[in-house]
Amino acid sequence: MTGVIVVRRKLPAVSRGKPLLDRSTRDRLLAEAAEGESDQALAEEYGLSEAQVRKLRHNHRHRLAELRQRAEEQAAEPGDVPPPLRLAFRTLGDRTAALRHGAFLLDGRPADLRRIVAAANRIRQAEGAAPIRYPGVLPLIERACR
Repeated sequence: MTGVIVVRRKLPAVSRGKPLLDRSTRDRLLAEAAEGESDQALAEEYGLSEAQVRKLRHNHRHRLAELRQRAEEQAAEPGDVPPPLRLAFRTLGDRTAALRHGAFLLDGRPADLRRIVAAANRIRQAEGAAPIRYPGVLPLIERACR
C-alpha cells in the first residue's frame, strides 16, 4: 500500500521591518489627521507618499477615532474651540481674532463662524486641501461662486 506524504513548509517569517516614522512623529501625524488635515498635506509635511499616509490612517484607525472622540469631549467644555474651527483658525493665521463672549473678527470685521470656515475653505481649496466640514458652510460657498 502506497501512502501519500504531505509536506508542509512554513513560509519564512516576514519581518515587520523598520517603521516609517518614530513614535512621537507618528503621534503628531495622527493628531493632525484627527483634526482633519488632508493626506496630501500630511504627506508633504512628513516626507511620505499619500499611499503611506492612507496606510497609516488605516492601520491606526482606532487610535484616530479615540483622538477625535477626546477632542470632541474637550470641545464640549465651555470656552473651548471645536477641532474644525481650530483647523480654520490655523489655516487663516492672523486674519482672525477672538473677542469676548464668543465673537470673532475676520480681516478686522465681525464675522460668524460659518464665514470664518468658508474663508478657510477657499484658501484650502486653492491649496488643493480637503475642505473643512462645518454646518451651514456649503450654502455660503455656493452663493459666493454664483
